Amino acid sequence: MLVDEIKIKITAGHGGAGKYAPVKAFKSAHIAGDGGRGGDVYATATSDLSALNQYVGITGLKAEDGARGGDNDSTGKSGKNLYLTVPVGTSINEIEFDKVGEEKLICKGGLGGKGGNLRAQSGLPGESIDAKIILKLIAKYGFIGLPNAGKSSLLNALTNSNAVVGAYPFTTLEPNLGVLNGQIIADIPGLIEGASFGRGLGIKFLKHIEKVSLLFHCISCESSDVVKDYKIIINELKNNKPQIIVLTKTDLVTPQVVAVHSKNLKRFGQQIISVSIHDPVSLESFGKTFFNS
Repeated sequence: MLVDEIKIKITAGHGGAGKYAPVKAFKSAHIAGDGGRGGDVYATATSDLSALNQYVGITGLKAEDGARGGDNDSTGKSGKNLYLTVPVGTSINEIEFDKVGEEKLICKGGLGGKGGNLRAQSGLPGESIDAKIILKLIAKYGFIGLPNAGKSSLLNALTNSNAVVGAYPFTTLEPNLGVLNGQIIADIPGLIEGASFGRGLGIKFLKHIEKVSLLFHCISCESSDVVKDYKIIINELKNNKPQIIVLTKTDLVTPQVVAVHSKNLKRFGQQIISVSIHDPVSLESFGKTFFNS
């Protein structure tokens, strides 16, 4: 299961308290030391899309606190930094991670308190946030459409992916990725009417479309009303991303039906192509035309 959203409290380390030295000890050169600095919290982007799974069931993460100051002007040991790993394409409270290996400071550790012979300071608390960690897939292309529009089958045929397919709604329960000629393609779970209001599975995955630059809107040639199918998806997306209409499963209907579907969809002003995973010629043409750069 792909975990793509986590809510968790992240806290940097508390600064250590300064050492208090009585006047007598101070005069004997037992100078009180400062407290150590609290550990910072960093996050690093990884190519592992399942990286958020490690945080399931965890309510909070915290860096190590700084140690208390010691005698003889000895500063307390700084707390160890905490390093998190998140999938590339993740945001943590609007901090974006778009490149593998990218590392960013999330919470800064608190300063240690000053030591003294009259009074010692307490360390300062580290920064703390209620983190909302959201994975938005980094893919150049996205396949969208109603359930059973043939998206997963098309992804498998083009990229040798292993997306599960089946003749029933919501076969795809999480986004699938494939790579063709170095281009990442995402198969987005099927949307239904009302998805943007919480119906079905689609609402959870609409965010994965945000970073895609070109959408392939898959519509099955088996549909009795391709215009209606098209409008349902457009109403749920509510964005202006470039898209191309892909009529799928052309092997299941006659060429005349494909022609009628294409004519009915022309009113939307989008480029229209037709393809079948069982027609090597159309499949190869589709791949070379759009995924050869």
